[in-house]
Amino acid sequence: MDKILLIKKLTDAIKLSKGDIGRNRYLIEVINKNKDILNSDKTYLKNCLGITISGKIEESQPAKKILKKDKTIFLNTNLIQCSECEKEIKLDERSSRFQNLWYHEACYKRTHKNNPEQKIIEIQKNQNIFKKIKHNNKSNIEEDEIQYEKIKQDPILILLAGILFVFLFSGAYLLIGGFSFVAMILGGLLVLYQLIDSKKWRTKKFRRDKKAPAVFPMILLFLPFILAGILAYEGYTAWESSYRAIILWGLTLVFWNTLLMIPLAIYSKNKEDNIPTTPNTPMVSIIIPAYNEEKVIGNTIESTLEINYPNKDIIVVDDGSKDNTLQIAKKYESQGVKVIHKVNGGKASALNMALNFTKGEIVAILDADTLASRNSLTEIVKVFESDTNIVAVAGNIKVRNKKNWITWCQALEYVAGIQITRRAMDIFGAITIVPGALGSFKKSMLNETGAYDKGTIVEDFDTTVKILKSGYMIRGTTKSIAYTEAPNTLKDFYNQRKRWYRGNLQVVSKHHDALTNQRFGFLQKLAFPYMLIAMIVLPITGFFVLGSAILASLQGDIIFVLTSFGFFIVLQYLINTMAVRIDGDDPRMTLYSIFFNFGYKQLLDGILLIAVITHIFKIKAAWTSARRIGMEEKS
Repeated sequence: MDKILLIKKLTDAIKLSKGDIGRNRYLIEVINKNKDILNSDKTYLKNCLGITISGKIEESQPAKKILKKDKTIFLNTNLIQCSECEKEIKLDERSSRFQNLWYHEACYKRTHKNNPEQKIIEIQKNQNIFKKIKHNNKSNIEEDEIQYEKIKQDPILILLAGILFVFLFSGAYLLIGGFSFVAMILGGLLVLYQLIDSKKWRTKKFRRDKKAPAVFPMILLFLPFILAGILAYEGYTAWESSYRAIILWGLTLVFWNTLLMIPLAIYSKNKEDNIPTTPNTPMVSIIIPAYNEEKVIGNTIESTLEINYPNKDIIVVDDGSKDNTLQIAKKYESQGVKVIHKVNGGKASALNMALNFTKGEIVAILDADTLASRNSLTEIVKVFESDTNIVAVAGNIKVRNKKNWITWCQALEYVAGIQITRRAMDIFGAITIVPGALGSFKKSMLNETGAYDKGTIVEDFDTTVKILKSGYMIRGTTKSIAYTEAPNTLKDFYNQRKRWYRGNLQVVSKHHDALTNQRFGFLQKLAFPYMLIAMIVLPITGFFVLGSAILASLQGDIIFVLTSFGFFIVLQYLINTMAVRIDGDDPRMTLYSIFFNFGYKQLLDGILLIAVITHIFKIKAAWTSARRIGMEEKS
């Protein structure tokens, strides 16, 4: 086949949104580099695009790159082309989205002005949605009443929250002084501002405008440093100790972060508990990508078969495993499991191939070492049904092999991260990572944003950011639970986290425009900047504080160091206890808070530093996975 002709066909497929947009771009790159096309890719081209490759790909004339790389990271023309005038929508132009299509502001107004019937259709559609919800609530009123009767405020959780805030304010006053109340009040006002702004922004018809950093993250980023700097200066002038000043600076950032996250997390908990049940059971396709998973794949498939949901479709993709993964998976074909085998090409390519065989509009992704709870799909569907603007739902990941201090600390990290930070982002529909262990998407949105990209080693993070850029909402549910194996040795833990951090840095670099473009909504207004603060600013601050504490101790200021760190330990213990209580997990987990804060976090910060260095010097990042142990119990 002629090389130029093949590239043109793939280019046309991208323009028409045919097949997997990300895979089409990948194949263009492969052809331009004169690499061999894998058999799995040939099958994809034939079945999905109607392109049959026979013989070698020949170059009839000097190759030209027909398709330029899209620096905006949008992988679908529907997102960057006006559906009325068919011209490009630049990211600094005012634009609007209606019925899954983008328009220039002028084109949108002209279309609706000249077509009043469209307005009627829109109004009727909204009315029908309202009637449907009202009818469902009426038909299931008894069931809903039973559900709401069970939802009562947890007095222990309320008590913990009260203790935490009293401790936070009193400790800040005793350690830092009266000026700390200024920081606390400003923090509370920022939370209130963000909640009001979120409601206001969702009612806006147009996404727009100039490229600039959002106000809230800039305040979130710089104001704590300004306040902490003033406090540090005061501390230095009062005690003539730079070590004390740096420690107080670090504590101020911790106070600020706590004050922002805790109220939002509690509000999210209450909001999730009040999501009504739904009688609808749309088809859900479960995809399980697997590579050399013979120790765990059987239990994972059995857990999906046991999920208590009547309308599911299970697809296992063997990504060229070298062990008995494929043979084990095929044993379940008689129970309705669809098993696909392909040449090894990575998790992203396996997921993209499986998407072509899914039947449901909702697609759930499950790692091959993960066991899904029996109500996992029911809870996911309930969230999707609660709001038509929700296009992805993140599940609740728990560690099931808590065997030593490092696995217990990982379990605590998962619970604290999901129940505090992720819940706060959930309020705004801006969860930044739908985990590969248990995440679900609307298939139409995956196709629109180019599905999974092979350009990063954390395909779940990359895909989530692309979806958030579309302007839709991503929510989470802690009631849809999946149990995964965590690395139980330092070597496996290091390999896993280094890959995660390297991949995160790849995605941050790739989607850097999300920091300044207001069209991306809460991804730009809150989620992406906060993630950078958590990934980079706080760990660096932690190193400074730890170093200052060591130097202060050597200089004899041990009492102040012990007092400060004692306060920090108690604060973190209260936060972790709240997270475990909200999640309803094993209370013994809180006993590992001391190891979590001193030892585990420093290990994470060190791995992050290594990842940053390797990313800066462009050392190749490779996919790694922990050794599988295999657990007999299923949840």
